[in-house]
Amino acid sequence: MGDDESGTLLLRERENFGDRYAEVRVWDVAESDRYPDGVKYSLQYGTLEGETLIRYDNFPDHPDAAHHHKHTRDGDVEDVDFDGILPLYRQFKTEVTDYGHDWN
Repeated sequence: MGDDESGTLLLRERENFGDRYAEVRVWDVAESDRYPDGVKYSLQYGTLEGETLIRYDNFPDHPDAAHHHKHTRDGDVEDVDFDGILPLYRQFKTEVTDYGHDWN
């Protein structure tokens, strides 16, 4: 992370599901133009071969995407309403479960 992104790692969680995995990383960062909510995150569900099935993140330099967005399996990027990291984390876990991996 660059200077404007340095922060404290709040959560790092990884769950393996055979040939797929889910990984959550959340940092507390200083509020800035790049991270106005004071949080940086990546919630990824993918294959061990490198395919992204779902990824939520707030990387601010993604072209043509809202600050909070979701990457899908087919390569689309969708805008996301951000009501806090906990609701987003719960949504992510629900979507992983919808793929057939019960993650409690």
